[in-house]
Amino acid sequence: MSSKNISLREDVYEELKREKAEDESFSDVVNRLLSVRRDEEPHPLYGLIGMLDDKEAEEVRERVEEFRTDVSEEIEETREEV
Repeated sequence: MSSKNISLREDVYEELKREKAEDESFSDVVNRLLSVRRDEEPHPLYGLIGMLDDKEAEEVRERVEEFRTDVSEEIEETREEV
C-alpha cells in the first residue's frame, strides 16, 4: 500500500496524538475519525428534535440570547479591567 506525507499544524498534530490509541497508527486514527462522517452517524443532539413545543422552544431561545448577552457583557467588563 502506498503512503502520502502531509503537513499538519502543531496543534492539529497534538490533537490527533491525544486521539491515538496505543495500538493505532496515525492513519488508523484519521480513518476512525473519518468513518464517523462516512457512516453518517447523526449528531447526538438530533434526538432532541421535537421534544419542545413552539412556545417552549421560543422560551429556550430567549433564555439563550439573554445568557449570551450576559456573558458578552461580563467579558467586556473583564477586558476593561485589564
